[in-house]
Amino acid sequence: MRRPGTARAGSTREGAARRHRHASSELVFTPEELARVIGLQCLVGGALALVWALLPWNADAAWSPPVVGLAAVAGVIGLGMVVLGAVTTSARVLARAVHSCILSVQVLVAVGYAVTGETGSPILLFLLWTTAYAGILSRRARWGHVVSTALLISAASTTHAVAVDAAEVVVFLMSTIVVVTLVVSRSAERLHEAATHDALTGLPNRRVFYRRAGALLAGRRGSGGGVAVALLDLDRFKHVNDSYGHGAGDALLVELARRLEETLSADDLVVRLGGDEFAVLHGSSAAVDVDDLWARLSSAWAEPFELEGRRLYVDGSAGIAIAAPTDTPATLLRDADAAMYEAKAQGTGRRRVFDRSTSAQGHRLLRLETGLREAVAREELTLVYQPVLDLADGRATGVEGLLRWTSAELGIVGPDEFIPVAERCGMIGHLGLWVLGRAVADLASWRSEGLVDEDFSVAVNVSAYQLTPELPRQVAGLLEVHGVPTRNLALEVTESAIVAGGEPRAVLDALHAMGVTLLLDDFGTGHSSLTRLRELPLDVVKIDRSFVSGVSTAPEDRALVLGVVQLAHALGMRVIAEGIEHREQLEHLREAGCGAGQGYLLARPVPGADLVEALARASAACAPSPKEQPEAARVRT
Repeated sequence: MRRPGTARAGSTREGAARRHRHASSELVFTPEELARVIGLQCLVGGALALVWALLPWNADAAWSPPVVGLAAVAGVIGLGMVVLGAVTTSARVLARAVHSCILSVQVLVAVGYAVTGETGSPILLFLLWTTAYAGILSRRARWGHVVSTALLISAASTTHAVAVDAAEVVVFLMSTIVVVTLVVSRSAERLHEAATHDALTGLPNRRVFYRRAGALLAGRRGSGGGVAVALLDLDRFKHVNDSYGHGAGDALLVELARRLEETLSADDLVVRLGGDEFAVLHGSSAAVDVDDLWARLSSAWAEPFELEGRRLYVDGSAGIAIAAPTDTPATLLRDADAAMYEAKAQGTGRRRVFDRSTSAQGHRLLRLETGLREAVAREELTLVYQPVLDLADGRATGVEGLLRWTSAELGIVGPDEFIPVAERCGMIGHLGLWVLGRAVADLASWRSEGLVDEDFSVAVNVSAYQLTPELPRQVAGLLEVHGVPTRNLALEVTESAIVAGGEPRAVLDALHAMGVTLLLDDFGTGHSSLTRLRELPLDVVKIDRSFVSGVSTAPEDRALVLGVVQLAHALGMRVIAEGIEHREQLEHLREAGCGAGQGYLLARPVPGADLVEALARASAACAPSPKEQPEAARVRT
């Protein structure tokens, strides 16, 4: 197999030819629509000829009765075509009827021209448009009807007394007919291309997929063999657009489309469904070889992509659905979509074959994505706040904003379930911006009402997918609109989001330079070491709840917490402990010198309207008991 990254003119021509073969049978107008249009044309033309023949200055002419008869025949033919286009008829019968109708009109017009001898009659003008409709069907039909028109008009012109006038009419009519036929045909071809192909990649589109899949499924039911649909989706494609621009993303999709056509067989149909999603319709005379199909698909991105002087490596995930006897194109694509989401849930560069016994999870992922895209508009998202307390004196220093989703269809959906879905489908940026806006607006409201002091802060979680160059500008804009100082906003990021450096690190540097507080969330569960802390622009380290839970029972957890606290303080950072649920944990954290904490012992997350009461209860729960206070403090009390 040739390298996918190597372009060859021959293979490109082969791909274009294959696309043409796959889509050549796809008409812009269905045979039924074309039959009705031709029928209406005949009805209108017949009525026009009838009116023309019965005009006062034409009614007494010798040719008036024959023209009235021809007009009546045209009306009957037109009515028959309209009826034929409205009933269930095979495409072959309809196509033949359309050709017969066009030829009949040509004969009627030629006879009318011979009878009247009128060079400017509406009968001749009617011919110009009727013949041009043949160009919609095929090139052979286009020129076949043009030739038949030329022969019939030439024959009719021989009946004229003045041969020169007749020749002029033939030349005028035929040149006009050729031009009109070319214009109509070219317009039909462009409409055909737009209706059946993707504008960016030139691949067939969803419409072609459904028709081809329907025909393939019908054929395989009788002859045996297998049919499969593979739905492809590039992993982290949004990063390409965000980092290098949509032009680079479009170029990547065009190159991927070319590679897919090269690596697949001539009988496979590759279509672009939209965005970075492609579908492959695969038919086999035997059982479908999933491993071979996946090997050929994945080879399309095995080699790096050279785009605008950059070398990009991408991975793709695929969901593969093998057709059952009762499947339709719609159910086949739906099952492949469900399998693809299961594949992406397993990581990057994975493939998954649809399994009906485990399809419920895949369908739920689809429902989650659909619901999540509409959640903001339906006002199903809310933000709740968990207080953060100073462990030394129990004073509330801020809150962490946590996103919650109550779906009208699915009920309460936990963030552990919908956040990964949002990241995979590219919704996380939209959701993250909504959370930022809501949190800053609520903080501004609390400050204006005097419910919190000037140092009170709000923290929100930021996904790795949000660490783009646009984030600092978005944050600055929100803070300016609501009049909130930058020091009162805290952004929490995980170790995995920043350990690799690069663009995320540059974004964090910009936010830190603005004065935004940066917190390292879930410290101890990621990939960085303690010494890595000094290299990052961080203000606060949050100790993961998995270590806090064992601080009062496991000596190793207690030692780890103590080490983190001491190192953070040495580096000038503050420490927040997460997941405090027992009094003993709180006491050990105080002894270790941990400055702040949050957890169910102190306060559960509450809506913004209940924050004041929650802060009061949390402060009371966190306040040191008399036995925990220093001796001097107890004497003063």
